[in-house]
Parts: sequence; structure tokens; C-alpha cells
Amino acid sequence: MRLDRRRLILLLLLAFTVLVTVIIAQKQEDKDQYMVKDFQVDDVLADDGSGLVLSWKPLDRSKRIIEYRVYRGVSPDQLFFLDAIPVNVKIGVASDRMYYYDNSGSEFIDIASPRHLKKEKQQDAKSPLYRKMPRDIPFLAGMADKFSLLSLVDKGKYYYSSKQFTTDKPTTPGPDGKIPESGDTYAGLKDYQQSVICFLKPGEKYYYTVVAVNERSKFQKPAAITVGTPIPNPPDPSPALYTVVLEDKRTLQFEWDYPLYKDDIAQYRIHQLPAMSDTMWMQLKQNPEALQGKTNVVAQGGVGSGSLKNYTTIPLTTEEAVAKFAEARYSIELMDYDGFSSYSPLSVPRLKQSSALPPIANFKVEDKPNDKGDRLTVTWDAPICFVVKTTALDSKFSRLRLNYQLNKTEVQKVKNIYFEFFKTGESKPFAKIKEFYQDDKIVLKLPKGYDYKQGFRVKITMEGKPEIPKDYMLEQDLMFDPPMMAIMPTKALYRNGLDVSRISNVVYKKTISSPNLTLVKRNTSFDNSLDVTIPYPSLMQKPVQGLSFAKDDSLITLINGSQGMERKARKLQSGDIKTPLVLLSADLDLVFDKKNETRIDTSLFPSVGVKLAKDKVEELKTTLADLNAQKAALPDPAMAAQLDSQIDKVSKQLAAYSENNNLTHANAIKGKRSRMRYIAGVREDYSRYNTYQVVKTDGKGMFVEGELPKDGEEIRYLKPVSQWFDANKYVTLFATFLFATMVMVFVNLAKRGKDLYIRPIAGIQEIDNAIGRATEMGRPMLYCMGIGSMTDVATIASLGILGLVAKRAAEYDTKLIVPCYDYILLPIAQEIVREAHYSVGRPDTYDKNTVFYLTNSQFAYVAGVNGIMIRERMATNFFLGYFAAEALLMTETGNSVGAVQIAGTDAVTQVPFFITTCDYTLIGEELYAASAYLNREPMLLGTLKAQDYFKFFILTIMILGAVLSTFQFTGLNELLPLK
Repeated sequence: MRLDRRRLILLLLLAFTVLVTVIIAQKQEDKDQYMVKDFQVDDVLADDGSGLVLSWKPLDRSKRIIEYRVYRGVSPDQLFFLDAIPVNVKIGVASDRMYYYDNSGSEFIDIASPRHLKKEKQQDAKSPLYRKMPRDIPFLAGMADKFSLLSLVDKGKYYYSSKQFTTDKPTTPGPDGKIPESGDTYAGLKDYQQSVICFLKPGEKYYYTVVAVNERSKFQKPAAITVGTPIPNPPDPSPALYTVVLEDKRTLQFEWDYPLYKDDIAQYRIHQLPAMSDTMWMQLKQNPEALQGKTNVVAQGGVGSGSLKNYTTIPLTTEEAVAKFAEARYSIELMDYDGFSSYSPLSVPRLKQSSALPPIANFKVEDKPNDKGDRLTVTWDAPICFVVKTTALDSKFSRLRLNYQLNKTEVQKVKNIYFEFFKTGESKPFAKIKEFYQDDKIVLKLPKGYDYKQGFRVKITMEGKPEIPKDYMLEQDLMFDPPMMAIMPTKALYRNGLDVSRISNVVYKKTISSPNLTLVKRNTSFDNSLDVTIPYPSLMQKPVQGLSFAKDDSLITLINGSQGMERKARKLQSGDIKTPLVLLSADLDLVFDKKNETRIDTSLFPSVGVKLAKDKVEELKTTLADLNAQKAALPDPAMAAQLDSQIDKVSKQLAAYSENNNLTHANAIKGKRSRMRYIAGVREDYSRYNTYQVVKTDGKGMFVEGELPKDGEEIRYLKPVSQWFDANKYVTLFATFLFATMVMVFVNLAKRGKDLYIRPIAGIQEIDNAIGRATEMGRPMLYCMGIGSMTDVATIASLGILGLVAKRAAEYDTKLIVPCYDYILLPIAQEIVREAHYSVGRPDTYDKNTVFYLTNSQFAYVAGVNGIMIRERMATNFFLGYFAAEALLMTETGNSVGAVQIAGTDAVTQVPFFITTCDYTLIGEELYAASAYLNREPMLLGTLKAQDYFKFFILTIMILGAVLSTFQFTGLNELLPLK
């Protein structure tokens, strides 16, 4: 027996062990089912070595995943939250793989980052997952060398809150062979004073994982941690190079397209080659050594990551040169900052005449009126008007509504638009329409019996100010589109007979200190202008030069060097800054000296700025003396002349740093704050000056440049100017003063006792009767303010009526129940009801429990109110405020208990329900007027009367405008603002 018991216990233990093992295995299997599979980290191709692409197989939508969270770290034991990719929980992810590109800046230090290292939610002690990287400079110092860091700091913080941090005096000679007299000076900022963005570094290892989160916000098992290393790659080749030979002008023009990823491209070279097949060229460009002897570089220049001009021109001297260049083939080589390059397919020149070029852009740049001083308008054409769509107004297409678009600047005024319609192949118009009021649509009646499927042509002319040339004409073809079953405009747009639909107007800009024009935007010929935003400086972008912090009794600094972050530590000394700091360059540009063509730099700190200017002058004097000595030592005058340009450049720099008034004045100011105020005013003002150029091009080598704006021989730079007043709002200002005057007049009349008439409103007049009925029946009343908040006008109006209803209820000793939807309204409603009881001398009848908070859930609130009405058997219900879908549910219940119901709302969609289920309904402004109607307070009454008379004024303007517009006098309509 004892043996059987032992066997039984052993069997039970064995069964329990097997059961636990199965349960654990099942749970592990369940966890694995929710783990992201096939997670990969790959290098981004054709980039500068700062990007990785993550990819994985998304989980099935049955897993109810709401987001995938990406984590990154520089070691596998610490991965920090990087980003979250939201997913529609109902439809999941349609593709077989998901991708995430880590090739742009991500947060390194931010005000929203945790102060200290924190584990991610739902993670155990062994988990490598953490929240964002902590805002802890000593901790981050260990990984700062793995990233390229950029600080984004508010200009005010950088100007006035930076601490001067100077490194120890070096003990080794610098590049010039001399030991510097002092260490380098940096601007130190605390972690919460800035946002630091980090970028991946080429050659570094980064570890990633992805975690799926389900709809219950439960974190699933992370994907296997995978390592990736970004490496620089050759750029993608240019998709196309276009070559045009203008025979009459003896000019060779090149234009090219950039690849999709162009941020790493530094410069271009255009190679001339003998005629060859594409197959031969493909083989040749794979062998750079063989390529060197067969090409001739005819043009080269900077690309600036694709922001500089994508075209160039080469003059040809003789007709023989024209023939030689026309027979050759060309390829553009794009080179990145790492020295990698790629070649485009061969380009065959097209022979053209200059008459085929687009017309030169006669553009102008002017300040945009009525703005805050942050926009300039570049205008290159008269107003552009074109048809965008048509709609048949009957089944026979005999009447069409044509929608047109008018593109113009704010200073261009179009008085009339003239539309002329022609049958296909005819020169006599079958219809003419004069559009004197531009409402973007006209109605066209087609000739009787005309086959609309043949289409027709529309010619558009305009008159306005500034004067539009009389020969300025726009034309379009409107053709029937069978798939759309509509008459649609074709892609072509003819301007004075020339199809300009393929011509782009490319706008470039140039700052005072930059030698190059940079791309702003490529515009179509359907646009005639571009508003260029020039924001006021607010942020400073500075590369992080190092970190500094105190640890125990040591001062630790990490400074960017040739080998990365160089770490140094020494004992703390008196005067050392112990606060952890991010170190930025203290140098900043002050002004551009136009006379000497030199940008002048200074420092944030007064003493450093003065020393910097003196050292710069001494350095330039030494350089100038060396250059003059080299020139004098050269025996050949031709060789000596080559140094003249360099000597001239150094001489101008020396003159700028020695004589510039802005620099002299800045260095004369001793106080840091006053000096920085002056520097900020100078540098921020000059940085907003720009000039512009418009280039017309077909995108395939046929381009022509507009002339840069000039004052005499000098380029004219402009900056936007802010206006004190918006001239478009003068009518609004007049209307405001008129209404304010009306309010003051009627308020004074009401205060003097004048009886101001207000039309009777049945719902308001019956409030007393409804309260009296409840008193006679001995049953309570319900006052519901709806689901609005204090931001809703209807709720504010309802509170005014509540005070009057509560006063009557207190006088008649009738119970008033006020259930509140918004808890913020509760104390306000309680105070209103309490004050009503005190004002009639019945403080003893006030019960604060009759004014209570119910819920802020819409239909739960309905259920609660309906229950109160049924239990209390309400005699009178007031529904005054903002209501939505719950309105009918409550009023039907009130109707079923036999209560008298007075409702009011400004929600248009609920008014019909109130009208059908309530005894009286206040519609829209009747609700707003109720308080003034009931208590006759002069302030409210005067405002109400002023509104009524102002409505009469608006109605008069509308009638007058309609009458004048009928006779084509649109001045009044144009005077009024659109909004």
C-alpha cells in the first residue's frame, strides 16, 4: 500500500512536470508567433555612408498590431527607442515587407528625453530595450563619438545663455608649427537649452531591433538584434544629359537631370568623347584607366548637393569648332564628397537655332504687400488664366459650365476677362463671354446642332492694372475625352501662339555672401509668379564640437579632432564650469563687406572677438607680405601676374577686417548682452537680403537666363519689409468701428431708460408659464446644457438663461435639477444657481446636490438624463445649449413623461428634432438673445439692438452690390475682403 502511494505521488509529480513544461512551451510558442521575423539591416545604396535601411516581414492582421517600434544602439546590450511606425489595426499591412530608413537626423538630446536612463515599458531587467536616450551628458559622452552631432538652439539661448568655455593651453605645435598662446574657446550650452540631432557615421556599427505592439499596448518579443554598418557608395548616374548646339550663336548648351538621391553629390564634369555605340560606352566606363585617354573635359563645376544650377553654356569660337562639337558625344560625371563618381548615358547633340529658345524672362522682384515681412514675390509674366474643367449642364451637352483658374499676384488687378470660343478649324468665334466678376466659372451655350465631340478652342484675353499688353493672348483646346465622358482641356497652353506647356520657369536665389545661385523652385508655365518665404532667423544650427562635464574631482572634456572625439581629463580647478555642457563653435558671421567682397566673422564673447580681429589682421598682413615677396622674387612677369588675384583677395580681406565700421563698433562694446544685441541686429538684417534669377527651360537643353536685377553695375539685393497694417482689412476696420459705435449708442439709450423694442419670441415668453406649471404640479424641472464646453457660444448663452430660470424656481420653491456634462461647467452652474437663490432671499432652499456632474461620455450622459426624467417625472424640461446625436433621444423621453419642453440650440442639424419633439424651440440667435430678452439688462439689450441694425447695414450692402454688379460695376464687391 505504501509502495502504491509512492508510485502515485511520483506519477503525479511527473504529470505536473510534463504539464508545466507543455504550458511554458506553449507560452513560448505564443510569444514567438508575435515576434517580428526575417528582420534585416542593409546599407542604403548611392548615399554618403550615413544611412541604413531596415526591413522585416509584418505580422498578420489577425495579431491586431497597432505599431512597430524601432530601437537602435551602438552596442547590443543597450538599444534606445528610435521611432514608431503606426499600423491600421483593422487592415494591417498590405505589403509583404515593411521598410524603415535611418538616413536622416534623429534625436540625441531633446527637452522631451528622460532625465536618466529608463527601461522601456513591460521589460524585465535583462531586456536591452530602453526609452529615448537620456538627457544625461556624462552618459551620452560614451556614444557621442559614434554619431555626427548637430545642435539646434534658439538664437536667444545661443546669443545670451552660452557659457564661455576655454580648453587648456596646448603643449604641442599647431599646423603652422607654433604653439598657440591659449586654448580654443567654445560656447557651452546645457542639455535642456537645445536639441541635438545625431546622424550615422560611415564605418560605425549600429544595432537594431523591432518590437510589435498590439491593440492592448502590449509589447511583444523583440526581433533578433541585427547589426548594420553604413558605408559610402558611388552616386547614381545622372538619368539624362541633354546637349544642344546653337549654330547661329556658336554656343554649346548642357542641361542634366539629377538622380533621386543627390545630397552627397559635390561636383560635375562633362566629358567629350568620339562617336561610339552605347554598348561600347557601357564597357568603356567600367574601366576608368582606359577612359582617361579617350575623353576631354569640356565643363566642370559645383553641384552643391543638387541645389546649384543644373545647366551650363560653352562658347564656340569658329564654325569648325561647331561642327566638331556637334559630331562628338557627351557624358556627365557626378562626383560625391568621398571621391566616388558615376557616368551618365551618352548624349547626342541636337542642332538648333537661337530662335527656338524660349523667350527671355522679364521678371521683377518686389515685396509682398500686406504681410508680416517674410515674403518676396518674383513675377515673370502677366496674369495667367486657363480652363481647368468643364461640366455638362444637360444630357445633350448644349450648355457647359467651364471652371477656370486665374493666377496673379496681389498687386496685379484684372478688371475683365474675355473668352472667345471657336469651332475646330474656324476663325470666327461662335460665342464671346465678358467675365467682369471673377468667380472662377462661366456658362457656355454651344451652337445648335454642333457635335460637341469635335471639341473647340478657347482664346482668353484680359485687361487690368498694371496694364496688360493688348497682344497678350492665351489659348487652349477643349476636346471630348471618351473615358471621362466629358470635354476636357488638353495639356497644351498657347501663349501668343507658342506652346509653353513644356516650358518651366525655374527660380534661383543668391544671398549677399554667396557666390552661387541656388534653386528655389521649378514652376510650370501655368504659374506667373512665386512667393518666396524668407523667415526671420529663430534657430541656430551648429555642429557639436565637444562635451564637457565634471566627474568626482575631475573635469572631463571631449573635443572633436582628426581622429574623432579626443577625451581629456584633469583635476578640477577654481573657476572651472562643473555643469555638463554641449560645446559649440563661438564664431559667427557678423556682416558681408560688399566693398571688399569679404564675409567678416567675430565671436560671441567680447574679449575673444577683439582678439580674433587683431589676430586676423596680423595673419593677413603676414600673408600679404609673403605673397608680395614671392611676386618680387619671380623673374617672369607673366608668372608674377598670376599672383595678383591672390594678392588682391588678401588685400580686400585685410581692408575689411581693418576698416569695417560694423566690426569696429561691435568690438568697442564691452558688455556681452549689448554687444550681442548689436551683432544680432546687423547679421540678421544682412542675412535676409537676396536677389533672384528666372531661367526659362524646356528641361532638355533649350534654356535662357533672365538678367539679375541691378542698380547700375551692382546686383540689387532685396529683403521683405513688414507692414503695420493690412490694406485689405481697412473695410473690416471701418465695419468694426461702425459696429462699436452702434453698440455704444444703443447701450446709452438703454441706460437712459428708452424702451428698445425686441420682437416677441414664443419660447422665451413661455418660460414663466412652464415654471408655473411645474410649481402647480409639485414636480421638479430639468435644465440640460447639452454636451458643449465653455468654448461654445451656445453653452455661454445657456448659462445666462440658467440664472433666470433658477431665480424663478427659487421664488416658486420649485426643485431644479441640472446634470452637467462638462466638469468645468459644474462649479460655474452651482454658483449661478446658488446666487439665484440668495438674490431672491431664499438661501435655505438652495441644494447644491441638485447641480451635479454626470459624465462626459455622450450616450452615457443620455442614459443618465433619461433615467432622471423617468424617475423624477419631470414637469418641465429645458434643453438649451449645444447638442448633437443625443438630442432626439432625450427629448423623446421627456415627451413620453408628459413634460413641457423648451429647447434651443445653434446646431443646425438638431433643430428639426427639437421642433418635432418640443413645445417651443429657440433657433440659433434666438438662443443668444434670450438672456437680453429676459432680464432687459442695458449692456445686453444695447448689444442685441446694435447687432440687428448692423444686419440691416449688411443686407443693404448686399442688395447694393448685387444691383451694381448687374450693371457691371464691381468696385463695391472688390472693395470688400474675401474673408
